[in-house]
Amino acid sequence: MAKYFDTVGELLLIYLGVLLVGAGAYAALEHKAYLDAFWWACVTATTVGYGDVYPATLGGKVVAIVLMHVTLLMVLPMLIGTICSRFVRDQNEFSHQEQEDLKARSASPGGPSWTRLNRVRAL
Repeated sequence: MAKYFDTVGELLLIYLGVLLVGAGAYAALEHKAYLDAFWWACVTATTVGYGDVYPATLGGKVVAIVLMHVTLLMVLPMLIGTICSRFVRDQNEFSHQEQEDLKARSASPGGPSWTRLNRVRAL
């Protein structure tokens, strides 16, 4: 992927796109109705695999393998990581005001104040 996807909405759209493409390929190769194929794609992508619908042709099996690997190794980890990162806060992160204070101090003739930096290094 050329750029990093950092919003949950973008990742959900990618996930939906993968499901729709997988369902379309499955429907075409297995000669199934699209809604049945979409059900199969959702069940297969999450590895639930009820067994009510499954591929019989080599092409359908290849689509299943690709769908499982793309969703489980690429799309879902990025989605879960993005959601989890929303709950993590860096305790040592400078606030906007602290950054502005450091800029102002470094521009003054006395030089920057390193007390905050030394406190962060001590951690």
